[in-house]
Amino acid sequence: MLIVGAMSVWYYSIKVLEDHHELQNKYDTLVQDRLTVIELMDDLQRMKQMDQLIRKTLGTEINLDTEKKTMDSLRYSAEDKYHVSYIENFPSKAPIQGWLTQRISQSSIFQNENHYGIDLAVKEGEPILASAGGSVVYSGWNYEMGNLIILYHGNAYFTLYGHNQRNQVQKLESVKRGDVIALAGKTGISSGPHLHYEIWKDGEALDPLIFFPQYKEKDVSPNNE
Repeated sequence: MLIVGAMSVWYYSIKVLEDHHELQNKYDTLVQDRLTVIELMDDLQRMKQMDQLIRKTLGTEINLDTEKKTMDSLRYSAEDKYHVSYIENFPSKAPIQGWLTQRISQSSIFQNENHYGIDLAVKEGEPILASAGGSVVYSGWNYEMGNLIILYHGNAYFTLYGHNQRNQVQKLESVKRGDVIALAGKTGISSGPHLHYEIWKDGEALDPLIFFPQYKEKDVSPNNE
């Protein structure tokens, strides 16, 4: 009788543990799904904010999918002797020389926030260059990025430059590839002087290291491969 009772208790305990593990697995799945949804909502909100900012700056009727119409709206007049070209407006000029301290990354169990670009540690006051020709769609203050500049280059390309000490261009101003647009700083949420640099195309953040692999030569980031 004692053996039967012990076996019953053992069987019941095993059943309880199995149920507990099943519930724990379901809970973990729900938590992970919720985190994924939150990340997607954050990304969507960021893209919506950028789209609203661009449309507010360039006009509500702008159609970023129509390259000819958009590029025409960004051209200087003939008197200004400036013409947009595909080479000029493709991100191909390193915005600054510095040490790579953080790469582009997505959220994980070790990181709660997405990092949509790269961080380059530099001396405060170093000039920041436009990596391509285009138009300034935003030049102002952002709580996270401090003094922030966003350039539109046509063909759905955008570049973003954050934590600037001082912006040196105004919105709707046209810039050429290599023009000084700001001075590097540590405004906003920053532990030291550096440039936060992003490249976007068609609403997707691209890895700047694909465009500027030379930054890998001075890579001191935690995830240096």
